[in-house]
Amino acid sequence: MTPQGTSVCVYEGGPAVTVRTGKNGNQYGLCASCADITERTDAVSKIMEDFRTRMRKAERLDERIEEFINGVIICAPLAPGTDPLARISAVFHRLAKRCGVEAEVTAA
Repeated sequence: MTPQGTSVCVYEGGPAVTVRTGKNGNQYGLCASCADITERTDAVSKIMEDFRTRMRKAERLDERIEEFINGVIICAPLAPGTDPLARISAVFHRLAKRCGVEAEVTAA
């Protein structure tokens, strides 16, 4: 990323419709499309990071579970709908089967 002000989308280069502040306090612009996927990803990430914490506390977090959680964070924002839990649900069980962690994550 090159510094370009907040009036331009940091990813797409088009006009920014919103300005966000990163973890280090730097502000950046996002176009409508990037703002939408960023908000969807943030909502899913919050829910799945809470799930990761629960799995860690239960001493059930291993590499397979980590990969599964990361997969949900990547895939769920792309699922249709506006409710983060519904989007997670749309990919949760299918991805759990594929990762071989269905029994572990559905029991959590």
